[in-house]
Amino acid sequence: MAAGAVSQSLLLMLGMAFALSGAVPGVWSAARRPSKLQFYMYVAVQNNSDLNNPKANYTAVQSAQPPRKEPLSFGIIHTFDNPLTTAPNLGSKRVGRVQGYYGDVGQSVLTLFLVQTFTYDDGKHRGTFSLVGVDVVTDEHKLSPVVGGTGDFSYARGIADQVLISTRIVHNMTTSWFRFSITFKY
Repeated sequence: MAAGAVSQSLLLMLGMAFALSGAVPGVWSAARRPSKLQFYMYVAVQNNSDLNNPKANYTAVQSAQPPRKEPLSFGIIHTFDNPLTTAPNLGSKRVGRVQGYYGDVGQSVLTLFLVQTFTYDDGKHRGTFSLVGVDVVTDEHKLSPVVGGTGDFSYARGIADQVLISTRIVHNMTTSWFRFSITFKY
């Protein structure tokens, strides 16, 4: 009889904990899960001919190279850590960063394979989500699948639309701004 009472008490406590977890805002709260986000990403790509440039502030650097020179930089890998902002301006509010790597995988068209994890916190939504996919550099709109997340983005899936806003050369490095519009499903 005592073992049955302990089992019942344990089951009751687990049920209460499960019921209360939905009542407290946080990871599992549907009210905090965004269906759409829009933000901007800044990129400053390393120019390998000028690695000792004291004015450079790279956000993407080459981290691997194939044994011989290939067309379209095939086989080169870059690692990146790029800021996310509310506007295409480094002085605008920071809402996170994206970290990951990309490899040049195209042999006939400049194509990148990207693995990216976004750490996002705009004061309203907080957590991480990841994108994995192929990016044909000449495509105006680059679409990538959302393949998961944490925090307010737990169990996220969806699609990210990335558009190049601007590109210019600053202190012998290529700098670009991209706009991301992301639609989430849970």
